[in-house]
Amino acid sequence: MSVSFFSRITRVLVGTIGAQLITMGVMLLLVRLYTPIDLGEFSVWLSFATIAAVAVTGRYEMAIFNCEDQASIQALLKLIFVVTISSSVLIVGAALLWNRLVQDLPAVISLFWLSLVVVIWGIGMNKVVLSLLTYQQAFNKLGVSRVSLAACIAVAQVSAAFFSTDVSGLIHGQVLGVIAATGLSLLWINNAWLKGCLSSSWQSARDLASQHRNFPKFSLPADLLNTAASQLPVIFIASRFGSEAAGWFALTLKMMGAPISLLAASVLDVFKEQAARDYRSDGNCQRVFLKTFYLLVALAIVPFIAFAFLGEWVFGLVFGHEWVESGRYAVLLIPLFFMRFVVSPLSYTIYIAQRQKLDLLWQIVLLLLTCACFLLPRKIDTALWAYSVGYALMYIIYFWISYRASKGGSQ
Repeated sequence: MSVSFFSRITRVLVGTIGAQLITMGVMLLLVRLYTPIDLGEFSVWLSFATIAAVAVTGRYEMAIFNCEDQASIQALLKLIFVVTISSSVLIVGAALLWNRLVQDLPAVISLFWLSLVVVIWGIGMNKVVLSLLTYQQAFNKLGVSRVSLAACIAVAQVSAAFFSTDVSGLIHGQVLGVIAATGLSLLWINNAWLKGCLSSSWQSARDLASQHRNFPKFSLPADLLNTAASQLPVIFIASRFGSEAAGWFALTLKMMGAPISLLAASVLDVFKEQAARDYRSDGNCQRVFLKTFYLLVALAIVPFIAFAFLGEWVFGLVFGHEWVESGRYAVLLIPLFFMRFVVSPLSYTIYIAQRQKLDLLWQIVLLLLTCACFLLPRKIDTALWAYSVGYALMYIIYFWISYRASKGGSQ
């Protein structure tokens, strides 16, 4: 089991590293094609899309790993497809109605609302496809899918700059890239699966919706709060400290958050499948939990220590003097990024053990902490440091909750 587990992580990691290199490489071009203000406005738009994309599936894609047979998964996929389309339209429609009544949404949201509908749906469907590939243990295809997503977005955004050098180029490139990558990922799914989804009865879909109702009832609010807590800082910074500061912060998240999330996701893709199997057969997944924890710490400790000393200099060298401030932000956020890398993959244990109520409570506290960190301080440095340390402390609590959940009935 040990050799197989690490082998699967390696297969996913190869594809993830490719996606990471593409993401980092394209930023070298984007920071020369677009200004910090453009990147800041785009990040506000993308933050809204990222938050909404969590809601559009109802988090039913997480229930795939709780299904015991292929027919149940096919019926569940049919349910998810309908929920995703309808939710994408409803969310953006509600936002536009709110803006018409109150008129306090960022201008970039109301200007590019149609692109928002499309990208929200695309991101939601991409998550579903990746979950299905993970369930099928198609880890090579999973790695290729991650590379495809990064490559499609990169090519589209750079190409769009030749037609539009403002924020619209970044937005339209994101939309085209997500849709192209989702279409390519669908090619990896066996046609028999897709036909089975179409032929599944609506009654089966409704039964599964009821059976797995805890996912939209508890996991959806919890994940929505978590995503909001991670995306709202961009919106708060843009509104309180300006679009330029939001652009610097966005580059920090892109260069630190995206690679960290991708690497952690590679471990998660294998961990959640192995942990779910162990939990079903043994009643706990403590062994694989601890093994994965030690692996994540070993992967993270040296790079983060080195970055604490070299981060600001590296950003200035790679991206130019205009973006040095992003490197300073990155150093301030090291406690947050380190704890996120180590704990986030392990937190999937909470879903396996169905402890969604505890997760929801933790997410509520995290969101309140995030709002306080960015709305109370008058200086951005104070806000970022409070956010970083507060987030790290919350992740320590999250680790304890996840570890307790991994013990199952033996705790």
